Amino acid sequence: MRKPAEKPTTYNPASWWWTVALFSLSAILVAAASVILSTQTDRISVKPPGNGADDSFRQIARRVDEMERLWQSALEKEAQRLLAAGSTERAIEVSGVSQYSRLNANLSDTARAHTRADGAAPTIKPVLAKFARKEPGEWVFSESQILTNSGWIEMPDRPLAWWQGNGRAAVVLLLDTREASAVVAADLQGRFKSAAAGPGVLAWEGPSGKTWLANGELPQDAKPDEILRHVSRFGDWTLRRFYPVTVTTHYKLPVLLGGFTLAGLLLAGGVAIVSWQRKATRLAEQRVSFVNRVSHELRTPLTNLLLNTDLALDGLAADDGKARRRLGLIREETARLSRIVDNVQTFARMEKGKPEFHSTLCDVEKVISELMEIFAPLFERKSITCDCICDVATPIPLDRDAFSQIVSNLLSNVEKYAGEGARASLTVSIKGDELIAEVADNGPGIPASSRQRVFLAFERVGSRVDEGATGTGLGLTISRDLAIRMGGSLDLIDAALFRLTLPLERSPA
Repeated sequence: MRKPAEKPTTYNPASWWWTVALFSLSAILVAAASVILSTQTDRISVKPPGNGADDSFRQIARRVDEMERLWQSALEKEAQRLLAAGSTERAIEVSGVSQYSRLNANLSDTARAHTRADGAAPTIKPVLAKFARKEPGEWVFSESQILTNSGWIEMPDRPLAWWQGNGRAAVVLLLDTREASAVVAADLQGRFKSAAAGPGVLAWEGPSGKTWLANGELPQDAKPDEILRHVSRFGDWTLRRFYPVTVTTHYKLPVLLGGFTLAGLLLAGGVAIVSWQRKATRLAEQRVSFVNRVSHELRTPLTNLLLNTDLALDGLAADDGKARRRLGLIREETARLSRIVDNVQTFARMEKGKPEFHSTLCDVEKVISELMEIFAPLFERKSITCDCICDVATPIPLDRDAFSQIVSNLLSNVEKYAGEGARASLTVSIKGDELIAEVADNGPGIPASSRQRVFLAFERVGSRVDEGATGTGLGLTISRDLAIRMGGSLDLIDAALFRLTLPLERSPA
């Protein structure tokens, strides 16, 4: 069976559809990108009409102030009770009191003068100045400052406190505003559940920063549009207000116009390139068609010339050497021209991607013998000696015409470029399941830097020995393509050694 052929790249006339798709897709992507880049979304907070939230805030502020007055009254009564009860009283009956301290001008032992609500050891110790020992935590008061009257004690580095004096002794209540504010928050939450009603998001926070009432989920990482704060002795009570958000979308006209203009240019460029591609394709097809027609028209007269030249040679007397030389020259040049026409026709078929192969039983030895007979006069004129060894005794399945054309092109290269007096060799053999044909000469060969270019169409490597040599530059290109399409290969092994490898096929049934 024939091995799968590696098809040389040919121009696809329908490739302009890919150009249309590529440029269209690029234009769509550019237009879409311009729309995305030009789109600008604004979130605008709009304050709702009315002042319902403000009214609710004022009501809550009034209730906080009322709770502060109630707390003050309770603290005053608790302090009076503790003063009247004497130093034996330890219970604390008012929320928010964290410690009770009793100051007595006649009692120097202050160790038992402090009682914490949680039973722990006191860290802050109010003490009269005459009993101060400069110990850690002492809060020093003068007798004139603390033993008479009552009121709030507010100092930056001390907790909020209430003092009550009766002239002989005083009670200092240290206060925990967090506990007191929690009581206030519970009261407010029970009284003002409807305070969070209204558009937007309303969040009421106590002194601890904890939200105790809200009408929805707070926006993440968003600053409130309005903050209302009420200051009390419990701490700050805050209303954070987020207005309803209106989302508006608009487009940056310069970016949009620039993007669509670029998309239009891409489409226009694609149309222009496609038009050029189609024209180039039609022109290429016309050229190939013209070459085919011309080659076909040349084929008949060349065949007639060869036939009549052979007849003329056969009809000449053996001793008419001058006429025989002239007719032999005509036959050689006609055969050369015939080979050129064959190469041009083969190249044209390959460009169309329609090579035709017909595998039959081929007598390789006979083909080689015919080729050597054709090239013998050409080699003789340049004093080229060509040794031929064909070790293929039996016919094998092979495309005779393609094989003959490849070897003919290789021998033609020897005749053109090996130089005067060169020695050449043609060896054909079977190795395993492959047919190997090698053509070599002792000429200058092909430089290493040019050994890949020699297989390109219309490429010719110039050197001193090929000055004046003619040709189309298609021989090696066609030979390698034919070898590849037949499942084999044609390689330049050395500077002047070409090796053709073709797989052997089964005999046709």
